[in-house]
Amino acid sequence: MYRDENINLEYIPWDEIHLGLINIAKNIIREGIKIDAIIAIAKGGYIPARIMSDLLGVENIGVITVKFYKKAGVAMAKPLILHPLTIRVDNKNVLIVDDVIDSGRTMQLVMEEVSRHGALDIKTLALYVKPWSTIKPDYFIRETRNWVVFPWEIVELCRELGVEALKRLNNMNEKMYKEILDLIDLLIK
Repeated sequence: MYRDENINLEYIPWDEIHLGLINIAKNIIREGIKIDAIIAIAKGGYIPARIMSDLLGVENIGVITVKFYKKAGVAMAKPLILHPLTIRVDNKNVLIVDDVIDSGRTMQLVMEEVSRHGALDIKTLALYVKPWSTIKPDYFIRETRNWVVFPWEIVELCRELGVEALKRLNNMNEKMYKEILDLIDLLIK
C-alpha cells in the first residue's frame, strides 16, 4: 500500500481530536441513539473510546485487539484478532471505536465479531477514514488520504520510520518536537 518514503504524514493535535469527538457525541445525542457499551479496537481505539465514554456517560467499555499493520503503511494479509472481546455485548446497543479506518477490513471483522456475540445494534466511529475504505463509519471527524499520526503514537512512529519522520509532521509545536527528540535520545542511550 505505502512505501516509507512516500507516506504523507499528518500529525493530529489533541484539540482537533477532542473537538471532533465532542461534535460526534452531540450528533449521537441529538439523533437519540442509545449506546449501552463501547468497544475500543486496540490499540488505536483505546483513547478515543475512553473520551466517548466520558462524553456520552457510558460506563460499559470493552476492548478487542486486532492487528493488521506490521508498521506504518505495511499491512499484513488480513486483520487478526489477537485478544477477544473483553465484555459481553449480547442484547446491547454497541458503539465500536477506532482511530482510523483505512481499508475497512479491521472494522468489518470487529463488526462481525460483535454481531456474532449478540449485539442488538451496532454503530461505528473512527476519528479519520480513508476515501478508499470499503466501510464508512457512522461517525467520523473527516476523511484523509494521509498516514495519520496521533499524539499517543509519536515515538512508535519514530521507531518504525526513524527520527527523521518527525520533521515531516505538520501541526506539531516546537516545544513538543524538542521534548520528543529529548525522550528519544534517552531511549537510545
